Amino acid sequence: MLQKLKKLNEDLKAFKRDIQKETAPQVAKKNLRTRAESLGASWFSDFAPSLGVSVTVQPEILERYSTGFRKLIKLSAPNNQKNSYLAVLASLTKKFRDELILPQQHSTSGGSPSFTVLSQIFAKLPNQEENDYLEEAVKCAKQGFLRAAVVLGWCACIDRIHRKIELVGFPGFNVMSSQMASQQQGRFKKFNSVQNVSSLSELRAVFDNVILWIVEGMGLIDSNQHTRLTSCFEMRCQCAHPGEAPITEFNLMSFFSDINEIVLNNPKFTL
Repeated sequence: MLQKLKKLNEDLKAFKRDIQKETAPQVAKKNLRTRAESLGASWFSDFAPSLGVSVTVQPEILERYSTGFRKLIKLSAPNNQKNSYLAVLASLTKKFRDELILPQQHSTSGGSPSFTVLSQIFAKLPNQEENDYLEEAVKCAKQGFLRAAVVLGWCACIDRIHRKIELVGFPGFNVMSSQMASQQQGRFKKFNSVQNVSSLSELRAVFDNVILWIVEGMGLIDSNQHTRLTSCFEMRCQCAHPGEAPITEFNLMSFFSDINEIVLNNPKFTL
């Protein structure tokens, strides 16, 4: 987002310079009007939705810029006044760096309160190797790579679950899957994935959603925790594959809070 905002700022300044070069009192050139419309449209498609859920931009500031870009789109109609273009562009570029770019730089440098909280959460984990791995996720988040942070976070979560199953014993895991598959009614009546694993490598080949069902059957999580972890797993899948669903700081905080409370700091998953 930071780099995209910098580019938008430069594009606005370049457009303003080109408008200033016009000698006629009205802007009639089609290429200039097309640029005005394109700049306005890009704000509403590429910037406003993400900034609208960010803690780095105040709502009133965001609305002021949205108003300016709406005016720019309206001006793209034929033969609007050059002075009207310059007035709108001046309002958009005057504080763009201070109000939009600098807050993003502060956020990605680790200034965001949410990222500070993440670091504090994971600093309490007893396993240093696991902690170091999760710190990579936090570093990704600080640099704005929120999808990568989610993928790394889920990997840490499911790895802890794998290692807990190994500690409890693979026979117990296999027997539970068989018992669940034999049920004709109740919560597990649709479960049909009987397992026969004997090593950690074999366990890692089992789909994560299947493992979540079996660890519920084993009593390591309840149905509500299962539902929340399923949501975390689905977010991981959304982040690992191209799609339109946005990932915001709020999504990230909810995700890491759930995996931390339900698995990483849950006494039932102590190794």
